[in-house]
Amino acid sequence: MLQMIVVVAILVWADNVGAETRLGTVRLDNWAYFQQNTTATERWQIKEKLFVPFHFDHGWTFTQRVDVPFYYTNKSGPANSDGDWRADISDMLIEEIIDSQEVAKNLRLRMSLRFVFPTGGQAPFGSDQWQVAPGVGFSYRLPDTLRGMTIAPYFRYFNGFDAGSGVSFVQKLDLYPALTFGLDKLRGIKIVMELFDENWPKTWSLALYPENPISYNAATGKWFVPIDAMLVYRISQRVEWGIGGAYAVVRDDPDYKYIVNTRISLYF
Repeated sequence: MLQMIVVVAILVWADNVGAETRLGTVRLDNWAYFQQNTTATERWQIKEKLFVPFHFDHGWTFTQRVDVPFYYTNKSGPANSDGDWRADISDMLIEEIIDSQEVAKNLRLRMSLRFVFPTGGQAPFGSDQWQVAPGVGFSYRLPDTLRGMTIAPYFRYFNGFDAGSGVSFVQKLDLYPALTFGLDKLRGIKIVMELFDENWPKTWSLALYPENPISYNAATGKWFVPIDAMLVYRISQRVEWGIGGAYAVVRDDPDYKYIVNTRISLYF
């Protein structure tokens, strides 16, 4: 049902938005992760994320996203029955994202439709099925709260289909209670950071749930709840760096114990 709502909304938007289009700033994220699994195994991951935005009349934006992940893991599964260290590509995805114009002061709505391809094959590299995932959320800037903050919650529901033999269909809800604020605007943190960097620039921020979501497995009725955070430093107009990670506090639907990740984002 949610897929149909998102598809209809995208079609209505495409029919009504202005025809004038201009290419926005292209972003390439280069991610690296280390993951400690609940099964006493580990996974290293490299993921490339490309975001290509197009700006339309009246403040609307369409963004094309492409993710290409690579795993190196000793987790066992049908594609690694011996549990040896092995590298392979994981499931690639594309996502169509639409951000609305301001519907109220500092408030923009977002909807998306993601398609996951079974390029990773069987576990532990892929889900061995196609997936479609509609998403909805919003972004709300609060410039006067804590001297600057952005709230951007997002909800995305995954449905699997055409699964391999003996593979359960994915039915999962991902929740991102995302919150970002500039550390340079918080006086106490600013004083501490200036002890390490006398040329403290106004380019640091802290992001909560930028990457690793809270998940509900609709097939089993179980939750997986991590705490996820990342410290982000805008080096220049063209380069941004972040380091952070996630720690699982609720593992009813087992996934990982903790993740350490970093990214370098390039803007063109």
